[in-house]
Amino acid sequence: MNRRRKIAVVAADIFNDYMNRILVGISEQCRALEYDAFTFLTVFNTDGGGPIQYGEENIFTLVEKDVIDGIVLVAGNVAGQNLVNRLFPMLMRCNVPMVSVDYDFGFCESLYADDSHLMEKMTDHFIEEHGCRHIVCLTGPEGNTPAMTRLEGYKRSMEKHGLGIGRGDIIYGDFWKAPAERLAKEISSGEREMPDAVVCANDIMAKTLCNALISEGIRVPEDILVSGYDDSDDAMLNIPSITTIYPENGLLGAKAVCRLHKLITGEEAETADLSDGRLIKAQSCGCNKAIQYVAGKRRDRYNRIERFDRYYSQSGMLEGLMVEENLDGLLHSINSFTYIINGLEAYMLCLCKNWDNVEEQGDDYVRNGYSDIMEKKMAWVGGQADYDSREFPSEDILPDFIREYCGDPAMYFFLPLHFMDRCFGYSVFRFDDVRSAVSGIFARWNKNISVALEFLRVRTKLLSINQRIYMSSIRDTLTGIYNRKGFSRFSEIIFRKARAERRRLLIIVADLDCLKLINDNFGHMEGDNAITVAANALNSCCEFNEICARTGGDEYALIGCGDYDEKLIDEYLDYIHEYFRRYNSSSGKPYEISLSLGFCCEIPDEGSELERYYNIADERMYEDKKKRKKRREDQAQSRGSE
Repeated sequence: MNRRRKIAVVAADIFNDYMNRILVGISEQCRALEYDAFTFLTVFNTDGGGPIQYGEENIFTLVEKDVIDGIVLVAGNVAGQNLVNRLFPMLMRCNVPMVSVDYDFGFCESLYADDSHLMEKMTDHFIEEHGCRHIVCLTGPEGNTPAMTRLEGYKRSMEKHGLGIGRGDIIYGDFWKAPAERLAKEISSGEREMPDAVVCANDIMAKTLCNALISEGIRVPEDILVSGYDDSDDAMLNIPSITTIYPENGLLGAKAVCRLHKLITGEEAETADLSDGRLIKAQSCGCNKAIQYVAGKRRDRYNRIERFDRYYSQSGMLEGLMVEENLDGLLHSINSFTYIINGLEAYMLCLCKNWDNVEEQGDDYVRNGYSDIMEKKMAWVGGQADYDSREFPSEDILPDFIREYCGDPAMYFFLPLHFMDRCFGYSVFRFDDVRSAVSGIFARWNKNISVALEFLRVRTKLLSINQRIYMSSIRDTLTGIYNRKGFSRFSEIIFRKARAERRRLLIIVADLDCLKLINDNFGHMEGDNAITVAANALNSCCEFNEICARTGGDEYALIGCGDYDEKLIDEYLDYIHEYFRRYNSSSGKPYEISLSLGFCCEIPDEGSELERYYNIADERMYEDKKKRKKRREDQAQSRGSE
């Protein structure tokens, strides 16, 4: 099977019409050329720093993988230069063809929409249909390519209609609110002569100007006409709705892919058939011809965004995820919230190997990049979820088995899963229509998963710590076997099981011989050695998951429940004695280690208590201890008489 080519799309976010339309063009062109498009996003498009931003931007390290054949940089709405500066060295290491859309990085070819003709049409409309003569142009920063091409369209229209452009009629702004607010103040205060119309180079400035003029008592469109550029939802939903331009962003995205295709293969590609730019005539110029368009826009906004915003806000998703006590439960809970995301066709959750790092101490966790091996923990396609964990190399970004879920060329959206700078993995989304991604709900949805993963990690870590603390409280620190507390806890459980299931209960009680003598003559370190050897002898004889405990300084007990017979019990006791024989013959110690033993092996009677059977074993142990003591005394007396 030939490997399908893959284009990486680096974007700050896509949660606005401008970015979304570019992605639609990229997606359509990739589909036509049978490319996969991997779009890497962050939730926070800010110019800040710190661990949160670092955790977000870690997703861009995937762009460096060898499977990427080319890169489209869609950085026109990056919040600040810091992210651009951080991306620069990483992109330089990729060594694949790159093109930039609507932004000049300086190290690769940049493509811009040739939108001067659309701005010319808008200015023509004001002149020819509304009789405007004095028209001001509020554009973007001087020298900025989109700002200058839109300004050029305004100039061409004014020139061909024989209208002069007065000093101050061209205003350079920043595509944001402040220049529009200043212009409104100048007009309302009389500092600037009121023009017939203002053509703005984007909708944000147009909407801000329109609302600021109205707040100053100037009527739009009765006193002054205003237009924007971008056909954004905000412009259409504003009152009055903003006359604007539907731009050729989709065509720009398609051209970027075609150019990248030429750089990769040397072949020309036919541009996908996408709708051309056009004027949208709304209330701010007095035409109000866009009523049906605005109604359709509002209906589309409800279907794509508002309805699912409501689902999201009422879902209790974060709380629902955080109640889960293990990863399997969390994955099933995630599945129950997929209905929130509009147009979701497929979803895959990929986690770093050992993502939760529970057993590690300190702050040793993945910060930069991803683990060499990733694990697909969940795949959701068309309403069906697959929870089988499958590993794949992180170098592949997406596993080869993705084609089992999604075989056709597609655009995939990658969002980081992290908490602060702690990397967990990433989520992969695929939509039946890229336009559905504009809502950004899937990004908020994904952020909830990040928080839930961190909550689960911390909970698991605390449980692990508590378990270790508890285990240390029921274990003997010298020998590692259970202590009296541990024996008391588990012996009752074993006893009740034997009584309920009518099975034999085995209890062996043991006492270390001559511990005081060893301590007094050879020191407490040798006494500790004897205690440990005795524990090992008793503990290693077990075959049926019996538990062994040190119940006192030189006292031990073993308890089990099973199908014991006399032969097996004899084997246990013989094993213990043989263990000491082998140890004493090879240890080189000036003393011998041995245990006095007593046992009880019976099926407990109904209503009986554990103490009864323990006492039987204990009494037999003391009888054995007396015999062994008498034997040692006789041996000592015999050696003395010689």
